[in-house]
Order: sequence, then C-alpha cells, then structure tokens
Amino acid sequence: MKKFIILILVSFITILAQAQRINPDNFTRELSGGVGFSTPFSDSYGADAVYWMNYSHYLGRHTGIRFGAQYMPENMDVDGFVGLPVALSLRTGMRQTSDAYVYGGLLALDLLDAFIWDDGNFFANALAVFLLSMVNRAEFFVGLTPGYVYGDTHLHQGYYWDLDGNKYYETYGMRKNGSLYCSADAGLNFSWRIWRFTLNMTPTVHYNVTGNYHRYSANEATIHPQDAPVRWFFSMNFGLGYLF
Repeated sequence: MKKFIILILVSFITILAQAQRINPDNFTRELSGGVGFSTPFSDSYGADAVYWMNYSHYLGRHTGIRFGAQYMPENMDVDGFVGLPVALSLRTGMRQTSDAYVYGGLLALDLLDAFIWDDGNFFANALAVFLLSMVNRAEFFVGLTPGYVYGDTHLHQGYYWDLDGNKYYETYGMRKNGSLYCSADAGLNFSWRIWRFTLNMTPTVHYNVTGNYHRYSANEATIHPQDAPVRWFFSMNFGLGYLF
C-alpha cells in the first residue's frame, strides 16, 4: 500500500512537470535571496541570522561567477555585519524537473525497500530520501567575502570565588579586532527547480582571514588575558531563486 501511494504521487507530479517543461540550461543568470544562519565551529556561541541576496552569471553550461550581499544584525555578540561575497563556481547540468522527480521517487522506493521499510518513521524517511534524490543541480564554489563589522566590542564584567574564598573580578566576552573584514569561503549549492524558480540550500565553510572576532577573558588572578581569534565558521542558507 505504501509503495502504491508513493508511485501515485510521483506520477502526479511528473504529469504536472511535463506540462511546463523548459530547458533550464538555456538560462545563464539567476537572482536569488533568502535567510540562513552562521555559527562558529569550535565555540560556545549559538547561531546568528543571515539575510542574503545573490546574483549568478554563468559563462558556459558549467562555470560561472557569483556576486552577492549579506547582512547580519549580530554576529558573535558584536552588532552589525555587512559583506559582499564573490565566488567562482562549477555546476552540474540541470536535470529536467520531471526526470528528477521520477529518479527521486524510484530511488526512494529502492532505498526504503532495502533499508527502512519497517521503520516507524516511514513517511519522514521517504520524504527525506525523495527530496535529496530529486535535486536538479549541484554547484561547488570558492571565493572571498570582503565586508565591514560596524558593531562594538561586547564584553561583560563579573566576578567569581576561588576555593580559598578569594573574590576575583573578571572581564570576558567577544572583542572586536578591527572593522575591515575578509573571509575565504567554500561551499555547495543544491537547487530544486520549479519552472523558472529554484529552491536553494547552500552550506558553506568560512575562514575569517582578518580575525575580527576574538574570544576574550581576563581576571585578577591571571597575568596575561586569553585573547584568541575565532576563525572557522559554518553557514547554511535557504532561499528562492529566479532563472533568466
């Protein structure tokens, strides 16, 4: 019964996709935008919101260049960041939407039948496999993000007691180390196409070359404060694009 339901859904979506079949490789430009989050790899800080826009121009079927803008209301407790990422990209050809749906549905059936058919989370597993399998295009990119950090250093004042009952005052938090920003970036973009529109998911790794964010800690019991840059970040962006 479960296999029959999936086959019916795949067939229905395929019929709709065939009715609006276009050749996506004829489009050399894409304008996209959305929201996401950024978080450091090895720090206790949580994730911060990212708002972004991106323009891609492809010089051929597989190579292109990406320009963009991004804004973060807060990053690592420091208010305000703007960046202008630029990157070179290498992408696969775009599968037709109906082909991707059919392939995704059939692969989902095979994997579910082989591994997780009796799992209690059948429909959740089926949906996850189906979505990953029907990606229309994958793209790899590397580039730089020049930017500007316009917030101020965000330090806290506090105190603690040691085992002998002595009270020590301390200063801790995130220290801003300069306003001019630059990061080296590498990431992947996965897109699902619906006519001229694309749904995008973009995981990216960033290395902060300029070391703008320093984790700072100093107290009366230490001679030298801890003042180490936080350089490695991970971001995940989600958005909507338009091909033209």
